[in-house]
Amino acid sequence: MSEQQKKPKRIRRPSLLPMFIVCFLTVGILFFMYEIIERTLLKGVDFELIHVLHIIRGLSAAAIASVLATLMILRQPHEIDSDVTFLPSAKSWRHRLQNVRLHTKITVPMVALSILPAIIVGIFTISTMQKSLGKSTIQRIEFDTASKAQAIQGFLQEIQQDLIFLSQIKDVKQLVAAEAKGSGKLADLLRQKLEEDFLVFSQGKRAYYQIRYINSDKHEVVRLNIENGIPKIVPLNKLQDKSNRYYINAAFDQDPGQIYISPMDLNVEYGKTELPLKAVVRYATVVSGEDVIGRGLLVVNVHAEYLLSLIKPLTSGTEAWLVNQQGLYLGYVGESEQSQKLFSLEKQRKLSEDYTPEQIQILLEHSIGKQSIATKNAFLSSVPVAIDQQNPESHWTLMISRLRVPLEKSSHYMTIYLMIIISFVVAVVAILGLLIGNYLVKPIVQLQLATRDIADGNLEKHLDIRTGDEIEGLANDFNTMTRNLRDAREHLSSWNLELEREVKRQTEIIQQTQSGMARADKLASIGQITAGVMHEIGNPLAAIKTKIQVAGEDENLCEECQQLLIEILTEIDRLAAFLHSLSRLSRIVVSQTKQSISLTDIANSVINLVSTDFKRKKVFLQSEYDTNIPEIRCVADQLRQLLMNLLINAVEALPDGGDIVIRIQYIAATASSTDMAGNVKLEVVDEGEGIPADILNKIWEPFFTSKNNGTGLGLSICRKIVKEHSGIIRIDSEVSKGTVVTVTFPAYINKK
Repeated sequence: MSEQQKKPKRIRRPSLLPMFIVCFLTVGILFFMYEIIERTLLKGVDFELIHVLHIIRGLSAAAIASVLATLMILRQPHEIDSDVTFLPSAKSWRHRLQNVRLHTKITVPMVALSILPAIIVGIFTISTMQKSLGKSTIQRIEFDTASKAQAIQGFLQEIQQDLIFLSQIKDVKQLVAAEAKGSGKLADLLRQKLEEDFLVFSQGKRAYYQIRYINSDKHEVVRLNIENGIPKIVPLNKLQDKSNRYYINAAFDQDPGQIYISPMDLNVEYGKTELPLKAVVRYATVVSGEDVIGRGLLVVNVHAEYLLSLIKPLTSGTEAWLVNQQGLYLGYVGESEQSQKLFSLEKQRKLSEDYTPEQIQILLEHSIGKQSIATKNAFLSSVPVAIDQQNPESHWTLMISRLRVPLEKSSHYMTIYLMIIISFVVAVVAILGLLIGNYLVKPIVQLQLATRDIADGNLEKHLDIRTGDEIEGLANDFNTMTRNLRDAREHLSSWNLELEREVKRQTEIIQQTQSGMARADKLASIGQITAGVMHEIGNPLAAIKTKIQVAGEDENLCEECQQLLIEILTEIDRLAAFLHSLSRLSRIVVSQTKQSISLTDIANSVINLVSTDFKRKKVFLQSEYDTNIPEIRCVADQLRQLLMNLLINAVEALPDGGDIVIRIQYIAATASSTDMAGNVKLEVVDEGEGIPADILNKIWEPFFTSKNNGTGLGLSICRKIVKEHSGIIRIDSEVSKGTVVTVTFPAYINKK
């Protein structure tokens, strides 16, 4: 190979300076042309629309500059290896397209298909723009109307809440009761307190015109006027008789707690009708005195002018009206002074003078989908304003109108502007975006989305990209990487699961060991105490028993003394049996022979023993036994002691007496049970005080007791006895409802 052939091939890089100059000049010319069009054809257009056009102008200029830069790059000459030849092929054009260079895939469709879509896109854009402007205008009006109506409605709800708050003031209720009882001095004192309450309440209530309390004779007792935000108490000599006012009579007909709302009308003070009269709305509620004595009325007057101020501010060319259910104009908000006079409450003007019956029906009924109408000169939207929480049907109607002229003017200018720029921009940008997405951008986006899925932990992602270039190779490498990561994650997951199971198992073993050690320590301590108790009590007890037995052999003792010694020996034997049962709490095992005994016989013997004593305490025992109950293997004395302890606990839970139920049932074995003999269940049920939930899990601990004179050993001994007989004991209790103790023993069936 010659030295010339060994030299690496040089590739010419495109010159960036000429490219930059051309693109800069092109963008400058486009911006200059746009500026001329804007200054000549778009005079008076809204600022928001101008802002949108500026964005479109920038994007279109950037798109045209990008196309020019791409074309200039592709036209730059590149040096190609002379040894490589390209032979013609009979394969399909799709295969040929896949095997050409990437910049060729972009260049050909950009240049070839730059004209055809312009007409279609232009017509569609202009039509959509016009419809969108009209729709957006209506939506904006509807949104503004709904928000303004919600503001008014919220304020009216606040008035009702304020009135309810006033009705709950203690001074009001006491004043009503004092007037009903005729307590003049007390009523005068309470009236002064109520004046102070009204002054405090009125702070910041600029929307309120008057706050009044009226007695059952419909005469003002307390009246507070609010002028320019300053509250003033009206003197007694200027208080009026309101028995001739319609809203006072109507309000007194309401029940206490209900709120009366008067129609909006012009307020007449002291019988004077000179102009200007102010439009007001009155909220009133009946108040009952303490112990439901007497009736009074609280009244709040609200400025209609303040309600209308909640509709402000409105944009230029927008007007608003407030209308009642009868179609009467209550007020106007807008720029026209003539309209303010025309639609004021004094003129008593109605919707029928301005709109057709069909339009009025839509505006007042508020049918779904018909809250907006289009007139010749404006778009109009209406929303109901609820004025009474207790009566949703009572409402006003808020109407907001916007003139058509600004919208039509903006639409005209926008149409002209779009028709000019669409021919330069839309076709090229649309086709470029479509083809780049099909041949270049779409595979790259797929790779990007797949990479995000991998980052989120989705290793099941598989790419199927067939482009015949470097992107396809990258996709194949991506699939290989994903497969390797998935295999590694599966191995790690299996190792983690195995490790979690082992950690859980070892943790359970440690917890069981710790619990057993703690219980062993406690039982060891109890065993030491028990051994000491048995030694200190058992030996003297045996000596006492021996001496009593020797004394009982004396023939000179009377028969009564002999009987007394026998009873003492019986009690000593019972005390000795208790000491033996106490040994069960330690590792001292008292070996006794178990016998087959009926649990019902043991229960009957215990019932006969304690029933007399229980009756003195007004506690009655009831027994409920199933028939054919099998025997159990047990030590009878231990089971008697078990049942005795349970009954004593039940009696102590019934300080005022009651019933205790002893229930014995046989639970037969099922086919799936390993215990083929079944179980015998003993229940002791009382309706006593119950055991609180916070100590229910502590009652089995030795020496734990909630009784003043208890030892805390009864239930511990019971559980030890049940455990020695292979049984299960459970306690279910609910405070103030009673306790159920359930003991289950394995049944014994002699198969001989």
